[in-house]
Amino acid sequence: MAMDDYDDDMSSVGVTTARIENQQQQQQHYHPQGSNQSSGGAVKVGGWRYEDASRYIGEWNQRGQKHGIGHLQFADGTRYDGQFQEGLSQGLGCLWFPDGAKYEGEFHQGWFHGNGIFWRSDGMKYEGEFRGGKIWGWGLLTFQDFTHGFPRNEGFFQDCRFMRKRRCPDVVQRSQKCALMARSQCEHPY
Repeated sequence: MAMDDYDDDMSSVGVTTARIENQQQQQQHYHPQGSNQSSGGAVKVGGWRYEDASRYIGEWNQRGQKHGIGHLQFADGTRYDGQFQEGLSQGLGCLWFPDGAKYEGEFHQGWFHGNGIFWRSDGMKYEGEFRGGKIWGWGLLTFQDFTHGFPRNEGFFQDCRFMRKRRCPDVVQRSQKCALMARSQCEHPY
């Protein structure tokens, strides 16, 4: 589902499967020289502009892959700030889409995965668990008018659909904390 193809059905949140991919451009990467090891296996800080007009500024590993903290701007205006591991978003990060939607939280192998917060461009917000780029797990849905629906849309979601009701304040709080940590990390000087 594209970010602008929102489903107005309250049982569907309509999050896209966002994956920050390596883009098959390993041969075109900036290949750092030197052996100064910094945090997380990163050896050099620098930038690279890809042929498709995407840009990356941040840390690189010895194999020329994005690795560590960085800023990736895609040609379509999508932007990712956060942690990378071997070319993929991994750890905490923030992803902004051109239509105004955004995600802040945990990533795994390029996907939304773990705890985080996703805001659609229409103001709807989901705070909770993600798996493989989809809303999947415990969480809370908040609509544009700051209500949670009736009955309250808090509980277990599977493949972006609300399945069963149950309060889960611990998951919501953990997701808010992950989003806050990701946001503070995005204020990195790159």
